[in-house]
Amino acid sequence: GGRSWSPAYRVPVNSPHGPVNLSDGRLFYAGVTLWADERTVEACISEDDGKTWNRVSRIPTRSGDDSSKYHELHGVEAADGRLVVQIRNHNSANSGETLQTHSTDGGKTWAEPYSIGVWGLPSHLLRLSDDRLLMTYGHRRAPLGNQARISTDNAQTWSEPIVIHGDATSGDLGYPSTVEIAANHFVTVWYEKLSDNPFAQLRMAKWQLS
Repeated sequence: GGRSWSPAYRVPVNSPHGPVNLSDGRLFYAGVTLWADERTVEACISEDDGKTWNRVSRIPTRSGDDSSKYHELHGVEAADGRLVVQIRNHNSANSGETLQTHSTDGGKTWAEPYSIGVWGLPSHLLRLSDDRLLMTYGHRRAPLGNQARISTDNAQTWSEPIVIHGDATSGDLGYPSTVEIAANHFVTVWYEKLSDNPFAQLRMAKWQLS
């Protein structure tokens, strides 16, 4: 229950938002092999609560992209069973946008990453109690802050942006994580460097969908 912990051990991939639960009890982790000789972007599965991990597949690189400019992925299992992964992109095409890929065979194969028209990163994905998907992400240009979008079709399309907060004083912010506390009610936590303090701080917002 969190009273004691094992020694730390390395996992195959890295991404700040970490792995997610699948409906069958396994864990799914999409990330970058930061510590390997060859930097790749991969999908991993654990069947023992994260004690060991199996590399399921390599996530493809979009034509013309450099995979070393893919960062900080996060994934979710949609209601129709597809796995959806979003990618922080710093390639010249769609630079500063969130790219997306998906798998319909449990992560064995993936669509070539594609633009979803969302400027901002990195994103956090959450499947809601009504099976819609929510993405929250840092928005480092006016309005400075964090935004959200909703998908009602298993990430095939996304809504217009919802501004969670837009009162930041610099672009040194983001990495939001969101939980659903009740239907259409959420808590989002992110880091932000405020104008009156040299250190970054954690901020929190409670917000709701109308």
